[in-house]
Amino acid sequence: MLATGGRLVKVGRSPPEGITVSQSASPRSKPVLVVVILLLVAGVVAVALWRLGGSDDEAQPLPVATRQTTTPPATTPTPTAESTTPTPTPTPTATSSGPTCEGPDTVFNEEGVEKDSLLPDCGVAPVDETERQKTGLTLACGGSYPVILYKTTTTGAKTSICGRDSSGADFRLVTRPSGGEVLDLEGRYEPDLDAFVAKDGDTTYTVQAYDGTLLVTTGGQKSTQKASDWISLDNEPDID
Repeated sequence: MLATGGRLVKVGRSPPEGITVSQSASPRSKPVLVVVILLLVAGVVAVALWRLGGSDDEAQPLPVATRQTTTPPATTPTPTAESTTPTPTPTPTATSSGPTCEGPDTVFNEEGVEKDSLLPDCGVAPVDETERQKTGLTLACGGSYPVILYKTTTTGAKTSICGRDSSGADFRLVTRPSGGEVLDLEGRYEPDLDAFVAKDGDTTYTVQAYDGTLLVTTGGQKSTQKASDWISLDNEPDID
């Protein structure tokens, strides 16, 4: 710079002849460019080596989920409890092919087959257990004593022997005096007399099984009523 008349004048310097100065590239940018190129090459080489060598942590293929089908457990049917209620003894009924009651024109067991009970007299119905508990048996028996084991008609009464079953081990003596009320009495069998016996207070009723005669004893006084008709349910085989 020169001082001219109190001012500073900038004097430019021309380059020597034969030397051309480039205006497009700076000398300082060349090392940076080289470093960038080297880094790019190194990165490409590293990626290529990693792909060629593989990796221990390479992802395994995901397992394919299978749909499981569940079978419901077999159900065991619940056993039904068996009823412990005892079966009541059914009241014997006549078959549809035979008569349902015994009357003047009825012949009992005409077929000659084994029967469970004698037929009741026509016009007299058996009772159920509730009626038996309230009013007692009729001559047609019923309730828990449904089997008619024996019937007799005498000069002064009609009498039936009503069994719990056909064995005759447990029975009731039911008698109806002429013009009187029906009496339902606990009975017993006397084998020495071959007779059905029952008591009502001081009166004893005895039915002789072998001929149907009814003996009535009251206060030491005995009356004998001969049978005009009698029938027995024979449950024992005849013995010669």
